[in-house]
Amino acid sequence: MDTIWFKVNGVRYTVKSGEVNSDLTLLDYLRNHLELRGTKYMCREAGCGSCMVTVKQSKGQPYAVNSCMLTVVSCHGLNITTIEGLGNRHTGYHPLQTTLAKYNGSQCGYCSPGWIMSMHSLQESNPNLTQLEIEQSLGSNICRCTGYRPIFDAFKSLAVDSVDKNLQDIEDLKICEKTGNKCDEQHCDDSDWCIVKEDDLLNTRMIQMKLKDGKYWYKVTCIKNIFDILDDKGEDSYMLVAGNTARGAYPIEEFPRVMIDINAVPELKGYKIDQNLIIYGGVTLTELLDIFKRIAAQEYFAYLTKFYDHLRKVAHIPVRNIGTIAGNLMIKHKHNFFASDIYLLLQTVGAQLTLVRRHSRTKTVTMEEFLKIDMKGVIILNVMLPPLSCEYQVATFKVMPRSTSYHSIVNAGFLYQLHNQNKVICSRIAFGGLSPSFTRASKTERFLTGKQLFTNDTLQSAVKVLNEEIVVEENPPEPSVEYRRKLALGLFYKGLLSLCPDNLLNARYKTGAIKIHDTRPVSKGVQYFETDPSTYPLNQPIQKVEALIQCAGEAHYTDDLPSLPNEVHAAFVVTTIGVGEIVSIDASKALSQPGVVAFYTAKDIPGHNSFTPTNGRNFPVDEEIFCEKQVKYFNQPLGVIVAETHALAEKAAKMVKVQYKNIRKPVLDVKEAIKDPNRVSFYASDDATDVGKDVQKVIKGGVTIYAQNHFCIENIPCVIRPTEEGIKVYTSSQYVDSIHVGMSKALNVDQSSIDIYVRRVGGSYGLKLTRNVQAAIACALVVLKLNRTCRFIQSLTSTTRSLGKKLPSTTNYEIAVNNSGVIQYINYNLYMDNGHTVNFKFNFLIMSSYNNCYDKSRWNLRCYNATTDVPKNDWLRAIGALDGIAHAELIMERISYELALDPIQVRLNNLDRQTSGAIEDMYDTLKSQAKYDDRRLVVDNYNKQNRWKKRGLRFSFTRWPLPALGYNNVLLSIYHGDGSVAIAHGGIEMGQGINTKVIQVCAYYFKIPLSKIKVKGYDTMSTPNSAETAGSIGSQNIALGVSRCCETILERLKPIRNKMGDATWEQIVEAAHTAGIDLQAQSFVNTSDATKYSYNVFGVALAEVEIDVLTGESELIRVDVMENVGKSISPEIDVGQVEGGFMMGVGYWTSERLVYDKNTGELLTNRTWNYAVPMNTDIPQDFRVYFKKNSYSYAAIHGAKAVGEPPMCMSVVVALAIREAISEARKESGIPTTQWFNIDGPSTVEVIGLSTETKVSDFKFN
Repeated sequence: MDTIWFKVNGVRYTVKSGEVNSDLTLLDYLRNHLELRGTKYMCREAGCGSCMVTVKQSKGQPYAVNSCMLTVVSCHGLNITTIEGLGNRHTGYHPLQTTLAKYNGSQCGYCSPGWIMSMHSLQESNPNLTQLEIEQSLGSNICRCTGYRPIFDAFKSLAVDSVDKNLQDIEDLKICEKTGNKCDEQHCDDSDWCIVKEDDLLNTRMIQMKLKDGKYWYKVTCIKNIFDILDDKGEDSYMLVAGNTARGAYPIEEFPRVMIDINAVPELKGYKIDQNLIIYGGVTLTELLDIFKRIAAQEYFAYLTKFYDHLRKVAHIPVRNIGTIAGNLMIKHKHNFFASDIYLLLQTVGAQLTLVRRHSRTKTVTMEEFLKIDMKGVIILNVMLPPLSCEYQVATFKVMPRSTSYHSIVNAGFLYQLHNQNKVICSRIAFGGLSPSFTRASKTERFLTGKQLFTNDTLQSAVKVLNEEIVVEENPPEPSVEYRRKLALGLFYKGLLSLCPDNLLNARYKTGAIKIHDTRPVSKGVQYFETDPSTYPLNQPIQKVEALIQCAGEAHYTDDLPSLPNEVHAAFVVTTIGVGEIVSIDASKALSQPGVVAFYTAKDIPGHNSFTPTNGRNFPVDEEIFCEKQVKYFNQPLGVIVAETHALAEKAAKMVKVQYKNIRKPVLDVKEAIKDPNRVSFYASDDATDVGKDVQKVIKGGVTIYAQNHFCIENIPCVIRPTEEGIKVYTSSQYVDSIHVGMSKALNVDQSSIDIYVRRVGGSYGLKLTRNVQAAIACALVVLKLNRTCRFIQSLTSTTRSLGKKLPSTTNYEIAVNNSGVIQYINYNLYMDNGHTVNFKFNFLIMSSYNNCYDKSRWNLRCYNATTDVPKNDWLRAIGALDGIAHAELIMERISYELALDPIQVRLNNLDRQTSGAIEDMYDTLKSQAKYDDRRLVVDNYNKQNRWKKRGLRFSFTRWPLPALGYNNVLLSIYHGDGSVAIAHGGIEMGQGINTKVIQVCAYYFKIPLSKIKVKGYDTMSTPNSAETAGSIGSQNIALGVSRCCETILERLKPIRNKMGDATWEQIVEAAHTAGIDLQAQSFVNTSDATKYSYNVFGVALAEVEIDVLTGESELIRVDVMENVGKSISPEIDVGQVEGGFMMGVGYWTSERLVYDKNTGELLTNRTWNYAVPMNTDIPQDFRVYFKKNSYSYAAIHGAKAVGEPPMCMSVVVALAIREAISEARKESGIPTTQWFNIDGPSTVEVIGLSTETKVSDFKFN
């Protein structure tokens, strides 16, 4: 058996037969074997970009890959660069690292190494990228914190067309030893001079390895090798491997017995032209793009330009770098419902495949025939694309739930051969995403033959035939049959619009041909704020203190703790029903697997089976760590499996067999839940103090807004080791005290025996307040039982399925108004969906915000809690306040629509000027700054002139009340040897910049450089019993505590300073130490401080959107956001909080749709493949952030205000703007804008597409 080798950051590593398992990825090899933990992970399916590395083969340019996709045995001969190899504190930082840090493109920082490696690979492959190319090329990475703008500003500063162009450093260039110039191996006349390298001989012979798990891996060099292996090993269990990217779409639970790497087979590479363009099956999608671009210039292949544009929308660059044509087609073959864009393009032009069997027997098949062939023992040799004359016209489309990096909801391709007077000689009409069997509309093709294509009669008749012909089937969680049918018809019409000669097309219809995302320009962002240099470093725009180490992968997160001796791994065993009872649990199969150590259930818990102990201050109800009997929701944890590796623990957890009884259909929707009195409980009321008499209209209705996944890039991690006192816990938490108390009660161990440490959190948004406690206690139980270190990493799918989300809420109301839209009375019922139990009651947050900024004297509120059969819903950014504010804004919108009034005037007529008068001034300012009046005329004119594109332009108002949270210790220590300062505090750094602000405050008091101050990680010894870092108030509380510590120290130093006059800080500190003065101060902040320094944060937002009426897609053209943030301690950091919070809200209102199996309660949108968070090109094309001038809170907190949550509330403006655009489209269908229509949940492409109420009878050319 053989050995493979590869290099990581220039160091050679070898892997021998029997050393690794078949499922060991490059990601896990880097992190766990080489301890290079700067490379991060989240989804393990190439959907988040955190695991990005740069690789280079012996020939060609470096390129990016998702290290979670590559198995380590597929890395033979690769030269791999990780974030550590790019730059570090020892060798010096790379310009990409320093640039991203400089632009504050890092908040929680967990995703930053992945972004940098993606950009590094782009630069390596093309050093002459434009700003637009950079922005369009980064669809491989998700950031949940920043809102993307500062990341793009950083990287676009490196573009060739940037005014801030940063030149490449000399250390980034590889120099030819002969010429002294930059080495270019691909285009080198002196290549024969170079010494033959070892990796040039890589692919000269077949490699075979028997792996640790008994599977066989081969790297073959010719097709004959493949068939020889199949003859030897059989065809019962094998897989041809190239990029292995299919795992991202359809996860592989168990690899087959035989894996054959075909990347070194020359017969499957390249292309040639005879009469057809023949492209071989092993060509990657990146190589295919190059081929399309090159050959499109040749006669008869001009249509490849459109194929090129379509292919750029398939996956993202790192996936295209390793995914192949044949691999993509084989996904389609195995999963017929898969809307393969490769299959669609080939189907559109009538391409054929050449299949090869043993003994070089080949067969040519059509695309339809391919899907029906048994592919066992068969290889896709090549695809043959035909030459097409200028008589042929092609149009293709791909519609996704967001603008980029997602599989097609529906894709479509159209080919028409036209002759005189646009008469159809023949046509091909192809679709994907409708059903497993329907891919081609042959009846419609036949109908069109001989018809003049661009006439209204032909169009209407063809649409009728197509509507009757197409087959659309349910495929949850994909959008509904109704929408996909409508979309298919819309794309058929859109294709014809794109091909119709201008002289035959009505000017109002022309924009219908445009693909809405294709015309998107490079984005821009502007930030408006003033600073006061006299108070610097307070109010000074500075780089976040951790930014550079985050960008270098040197900032440590919980799972970056090195592997410890005798370490075990844990995974939850979960229920597979929604509601019922557990009868029995059988773990024997799992426990029989080599390497599986133990299995624990509720009976093994020595203390209280609850991760929300009822004697805690926040939790009136116990929530079980492990389900004992009554199953409350799908995937409720019922035990924990322990194994020697993480992969084995995950695998073994699925082997535990559970029997159930009394299985019932779950209730999943709060609208259904409130119909059952047993599921509803009254919380509180707020009665009106006035009733108006001028009732001109009564409006009745309600609206529902649903849940949102936190989707943290860092999953839920916990590492716990035994110590002589008890246990040491390393975790990621916003609320360490909840873990501390919960662990003590569950394990029946004193809190003093449990030490908890948190350095930082890689994104949370509320998830890691209480929902992470469950895994932490389970991990601690393992340590208690085995006396071994345990590492428990709750995966993305486990997190999304087993843990709660943002609380949904629903309203019903009766509103009486006068002719000016002023509320005379409102009877208002508001229900919050808590999930399976009402525990921590978030209603108090709604009670203070339900009326937003409007006069509540005539509002009769009754607030309720409701329960559904889903995991307990919990904190998520601006919970409660978002609901209250959004519902109030939707009420104002409804009043304005039904009375045909200006929505701003309705708001101003109802404004509570006593508490929220600042909003009117902010509105006037933003209206002027954003040139609203001019833009209003432009939008109105645009809507008149365009039938199939519509725009909306809307304002929203926000009054966000500060929640009274706080119980935090602060400990400040000064070291006498050099005067440096260390601060330990009870807050958690999770990207909001709390540590940076703390340092600025301290430096301001002590008049010392920022670099002289360090903030230590949180631990339960120095800052015990601390409250949650939540509600955007954490930075305020800790800054207040630090101020008090500084004042205490300065008071102690005063006599020394008076004696020493102009002495330096260091001299004063040393003298104080000599004099026996205490150089450590402690302070404490609690809820009384939060109450004392309470305030409202006001915001005004303006959004302009455009929708495609035919598809439901939308573009966010411009957003203007103004917030009165007070006197910001760190303005650039606060700008990032505004942008990030707003963009998380954009996802909530546009694309983040949760879909459950209605029969079982299983969450179907549980990973990056099927849950669409905003990406690179979903941000506003023009994003402007304004901090209100002359805003100030209290001197004790330096005039600052909370920042991060109000923008999430302001993001409802996007939904309001989309509604206006939809209303304009509905008006074209004869529906007046005064006719209200409900939108429950996000305005997804489906919701927009169906809400427009477009009639196919309106499909016309003129």
